[in-house]
Amino acid sequence: MNSEPNGKMNSEGQGFWRFGPPDTPVMIKNADALLAYLPYFLTGWNISWAGLSPTNEPDITIEEYSGGKYRIISYGVSAADSSFENPYDAANRLATELVRVHVTRDLHTICLTAGAVKIEEGLVVIVGDMFAKRSSIALHLSVLGHRFFGSDQIAISIGPRATGTCLGLMPKVDLPLPDDCGAAFREFVEGYSSMQNDEVAYLKLWDGEAADFGDAAPISALVFLDQKKDGRPAIERDLGSDLAGKMASTVYAPHICIADLLSGLSQLTEKIPSYNLRFTSGREAALLVSKEWNNLAAF
Repeated sequence: MNSEPNGKMNSEGQGFWRFGPPDTPVMIKNADALLAYLPYFLTGWNISWAGLSPTNEPDITIEEYSGGKYRIISYGVSAADSSFENPYDAANRLATELVRVHVTRDLHTICLTAGAVKIEEGLVVIVGDMFAKRSSIALHLSVLGHRFFGSDQIAISIGPRATGTCLGLMPKVDLPLPDDCGAAFREFVEGYSSMQNDEVAYLKLWDGEAADFGDAAPISALVFLDQKKDGRPAIERDLGSDLAGKMASTVYAPHICIADLLSGLSQLTEKIPSYNLRFTSGREAALLVSKEWNNLAAF
């Protein structure tokens, strides 16, 4: 392609693509620019060509510049505008923006910063901030044989039915791995790595070991993380009065007013058993949750 004077690639021939459910697709202009890189970060989404001039305006526009630079612009309640120096970082952000736009289609659905695995028929949702090792715990639970639903983001219904839905984001692991992660986890990361650098490895689990985009299951337990530098790991019922507030800090839901959001989270924490998990490593936390899952399901 030819470059325009400002460095932006010629837009002639750029078209529109539909991502996600046919009834509520996310429309992207010029998705061609990043389609080859997106599978490293997102899986299971329906993708179809929408033509050069669809009726609907795009939800996301991708601009490609000379020198391998990109700009991703989201509109509406998920409005964002970011620039990237390479296609990998741009595709990673595109995956996040796709998830955010998709979630905002439903007034009863939020995007929760959490890990989740399916144990028997229900989801154990692991809630914590970006430093709380929720991703590590979810993947350690996968190593122990539980079905992976997400290590970073999961869609949660705050309506009458408390369900969690897989968003199709590929799991990732910070590198280098901690010394106490165990041999099985190291083999797991090496065996499933689809791409890695010195700082992070992106994993692609086999079919059957991980949920597909759109797979849903009832939530059986909420586990709030409490990482300690030392001490004995323990999992206990959390009967605190501000569980909704604890969850609110890890929620993405710009399409829901704060009063409705807090009300929905309060209803969720009232009907779903909640637990406090004290731990020092992701491996020991996963072992404890896996060992106690019968106790979690009993309440």
